[in-house]
Parts: sequence; structure tokens; C-alpha cells
Amino acid sequence: MGKYDFKKVAANHCTGIPAVKKMIELGYPVVKGTGRFGSKSDLFVGNGDEVFFG
Repeated sequence: MGKYDFKKVAANHCTGIPAVKKMIELGYPVVKGTGRFGSKSDLFVGNGDEVFFG
């Protein structure tokens, strides 16, 4: 994925916590969530979170 030079990467629970942790470890610009409204972690965008691209 590094060759695409992403400015933001948004993941959700379907991506999986281990995969999101690996993306962060590799230096990808993962947008974190708040971890509220039933989300299991703040490592990914969850219920009630918003991400704006552009």
C-alpha cells in the first residue's frame, strides 16, 4: 500500500484490530476513531465517527 502515498487510511471493525495495528506499525496514516458507542477500540473508525477526505 505504501506505493500509493495515501494521506489518510480509514479502517473499521471488519479490517480487524491486528491488521490495523500492523498498518500503524508500518507507518500508514490510519485515522483513529473515538471508541465510543459500542466500538471495541479507538484504533479504527466506529459508530458515530466521521472521516472527511479532500
